Amino acid sequence: MKKNIRLVTTLSMVFLFVVSISSITLAVDAAAGQKLFMDKKCNTCHSIDSMKITKKLATSKAPDLSNVGSEKNAEWIQKWLKKEVELNGKKHTPTWAGTPEEAKTLAEWVATLKKQ
Repeated sequence: MKKNIRLVTTLSMVFLFVVSISSITLAVDAAAGQKLFMDKKCNTCHSIDSMKITKKLATSKAPDLSNVGSEKNAEWIQKWLKKEVELNGKKHTPTWAGTPEEAKTLAEWVATLKKQ
């Protein structure tokens, strides 16, 4: 009986550790994605109203990205950034100037944007 209690206690502690590490990793990834969004000046054309990020170019017709994650996944978004796919017969306007790793990080973050 004591062995079972120790086993359950140990497994619970391991589970909590893994969950907390995963949460920290997700928070770091989200911070990195949002930082890239700002550093690469994506907010020149795009807003994210749900995060109070406004676009700097008032005349931009680029969409608000608050809910893009409900419509597109990270893989598609990454391809969009690299001009490998089209949307309504058009490709992403600026050429992606970052690294492939940065495109992946940004795309993964953008894919999490879903209105609640």
